[in-house]
Amino acid sequence: MQSVSAASPVVEEKRRLRAELRGLRRALDASALTRAACALRDAAAGIGALTGVRSLAGYAACDGEIDVAAVLADADRAGAVILLPRRAPPGLLELVATGAMDRECMATGSGGGLEPIGAACEVGALAVPAVLLAPAVALDRRGYRLGRGGGDYDRLLPVLRALGWTIVGVCHTALLRDTLPTEPHDQPVDLILTDAGLVLPRP
Repeated sequence: MQSVSAASPVVEEKRRLRAELRGLRRALDASALTRAACALRDAAAGIGALTGVRSLAGYAACDGEIDVAAVLADADRAGAVILLPRRAPPGLLELVATGAMDRECMATGSGGGLEPIGAACEVGALAVPAVLLAPAVALDRRGYRLGRGGGDYDRLLPVLRALGWTIVGVCHTALLRDTLPTEPHDQPVDLILTDAGLVLPRP
């Protein structure tokens, strides 16, 4: 399959959408973000993939993303290993065990958001069942993500999926689209979680 050039209409459309939808997300006030986080926590409680999970990777919310700290805390109390991603050159994400969003174990990363400090985990040694909560600017109903544009998650997802992980894409329900533009390297998620509940990707 041919790669899509940086000047292609698909890439340009993704850039346009990313700017537009990040603007919508950033316009959400603190109370709206709090409501979304609470609703997401309630929705997550009913997801079978999170029942009895032994390894759960989340993210430190920024830029209007839905905060998953409460979901991580619930899993931590249930005995799961909690992990957060950290960018590691060249353009890769590594997972670090942190506990339930322990801010004392976080530092500002190169992208401006909080990232964990400490040793990276060998993902193949992490216990399953395991779930990754993957943040997205937007998701479509097929399960494809529109991320920040770096491709870090698209490189991590197939590694985790090959190890038996379930990939759950997370975004605001207002940013769920029927179809997003995609490139050959884009990786779909297995489940979609929004503040309105769980969505099963369609073929």
